[in-house]
Amino acid sequence: MDGFFSKVLDFMRNAESGIKIVEQVVKILDLMLTKISDKKLLLETNCLSTILLILQRGNSDSQIEAVRLLESIAVDGESKLKIGQKEGLVAELVKSLRKENPRLIEASLSFFIAITTPKRIKTVVIQYRIIPELKYLLSQPNTTTSITEKALELLEELSTCKEGRVEIWHDSVLLGRIAETVLKVSSNATEHAVAILWSGCYLFRDRKAQEAVASSNGMTKLLLLMQSNCSPAVRQMSGDLVKVLGVNYKLCLSNYDTKTTHIMPC
Repeated sequence: MDGFFSKVLDFMRNAESGIKIVEQVVKILDLMLTKISDKKLLLETNCLSTILLILQRGNSDSQIEAVRLLESIAVDGESKLKIGQKEGLVAELVKSLRKENPRLIEASLSFFIAITTPKRIKTVVIQYRIIPELKYLLSQPNTTTSITEKALELLEELSTCKEGRVEIWHDSVLLGRIAETVLKVSSNATEHAVAILWSGCYLFRDRKAQEAVASSNGMTKLLLLMQSNCSPAVRQMSGDLVKVLGVNYKLCLSNYDTKTTHIMPC
């Protein structure tokens, strides 16, 4: 297997082989992922350049395979930094979030979730305007549950650095989109959405974030969530949010007809 891998790697090192040949090479590597013992060889500059070429000019299937390949070699801080610092690579992956292929979007989101653990990579990704792309995905009516979950998970990860916090919490439209997912998508989406809101409104007490959540009918959504079969952690964060938003329960509920007066905090 090592000898065969070496032969395949030679093609990856030579982007002049032609796009069709390189697409086939990436397909083979994608199938071999679990059997490759030293994936760090794929971090060589020439190999990353070939992957970038696939993302720019390859067909949809080969682009998905290239993204999966990148995720598989992002195994530690060093490899993540090397991938993140490859000129043009992050920019091209951010662009892929606008393509009309849910499988490619989902693969790219999984890659970004895997790679953005180091703060330096978070900063790079944010500089390439990934947060507006995540906002766009959350605003589309046909976005799949899996893509929504991954978009929220990535936003939660990006909110752990200063640059991400500022951009997310000061975008009232984005916060409104996040608040809308609290009840509508899935338990995983709910957990990520509530964690983002909790971080901004409760942990860091960001005033603009609090105002945005309150103006998006966030209080009612949180009260409904607390009555649902949510996890203890989500219920606790929701309770914290209700308290910090500073709205009296009875005052909040008085704006609704008697059919909704059963909504009370647990």
